[in-house]
Amino acid sequence: MSVERTAGEFPVTHCPTCDRGVLCYLDLDERELEVVRCVECSTPADADDLRWLDLAGIEELGYAVVAPDAGCGRPDCGRGRCGRGGRS
Repeated sequence: MSVERTAGEFPVTHCPTCDRGVLCYLDLDERELEVVRCVECSTPADADDLRWLDLAGIEELGYAVVAPDAGCGRPDCGRGRCGRGGRS
């Protein structure tokens, strides 16, 4: 199986176990053939359902991207200056 990449940065498929659209990854099965798996539960998914989404698309599925240097979003956060933590 060769999964064709289309527009978008994040691979998504429908997981039969989670019963929703999820981020996914490619893995090898016991015969060393490529298989698409759910990142939530590792269940194999149908490669024909694989699609590529941009950041806005995965946010609609309930995912988010957190940039470590950006901190929590507060103006005083990031790079060790977070007002929420116990450290200064």
